Amino acid sequence: MISFDQIHALIQNNNSFLITTHVNPDGDAIGSELALYHYLKRIGKEAAIFNCSQTPYNLEFLDPTGIISHFDKVKNSDIFDKFDVLVLLDLNHLSRIMELEEGFRKSTKLKICIDHHDEPENFSEYMFVDINYASTGEIIFELIEAGAPVKIDYQIALPLYIAIMTDTGSFRYERTTSATHIKAAKLLDAGVDPNTAASMIHDQGSPGRMRLLGRALDSIKLYYSNQLCTMALLRKDLTETGTVEADIEGFVNYTLSIKGVRAGLLFYELENGFKVSFRSVDNVQINKLAKEFNGGGHFYAAGTRISNAKLGDYYDTIIKAAEKYL
Repeated sequence: MISFDQIHALIQNNNSFLITTHVNPDGDAIGSELALYHYLKRIGKEAAIFNCSQTPYNLEFLDPTGIISHFDKVKNSDIFDKFDVLVLLDLNHLSRIMELEEGFRKSTKLKICIDHHDEPENFSEYMFVDINYASTGEIIFELIEAGAPVKIDYQIALPLYIAIMTDTGSFRYERTTSATHIKAAKLLDAGVDPNTAASMIHDQGSPGRMRLLGRALDSIKLYYSNQLCTMALLRKDLTETGTVEADIEGFVNYTLSIKGVRAGLLFYELENGFKVSFRSVDNVQINKLAKEFNGGGHFYAAGTRISNAKLGDYYDTIIKAAEKYL
């Protein structure tokens, strides 16, 4: 694994940086991208962000000027040649950048990966992957502090705070440490208001999203002496409530709200396949279950996306596979 000093040497020796993150970006992904972007611009570098997915509606407030661009395979096919360095944040498998993957793999430009998930794909010699961090935002925070003397002001602090807050489940998840809280405190000192930040993430839902949540809660099933809780949403649920995939964010956490539940799964149909979000508590290593179905993630939070398949063909198989982890 490369060091912060090596990353800063690469930054100093190059002039332009293309930043991207995983499909369906969360707060850690978007926040880390924008914080790094503002840092690079502050030290006189050229930078751009191109993502394979649109920014979720509850994160758009982080990007009021439209810094983040949506990658178009036809219109933007040449962007990989326009930058000195390609930067991947909050992911460690190139398949997670979807339409950008082909361009990244073919490019001979320097590639830097900064992430906190385990079992990385070795696609670059410049990889900073440390699973001891609760979020990629924490890594970017330390990277900025270790670099050129740039003040972490509100413009950088807000996306970093959102990155850390969201990926720690509002400071509840297992990798949240005293160091995490110290970083958060410094970001508050830089002007972030925690109440406003939390409200922008959690209190901006539409009536349709509330109706969709109702359907998810109504679908709850319990297995294995109430140790496993599942929810499921179909495409028609989104259509009938006027919602989009981003509206599902956070629903899986409700599965752990029932007393005695140690693992929760949220299944939902996609246009061409389905996705499963996994959550757990009480030492249930849920990422191992996700890995059985070509997924991955953290000890207590993971996910998988299965293409060209029907949810109904896999549901019982995944439920049965979960039993041995409880």
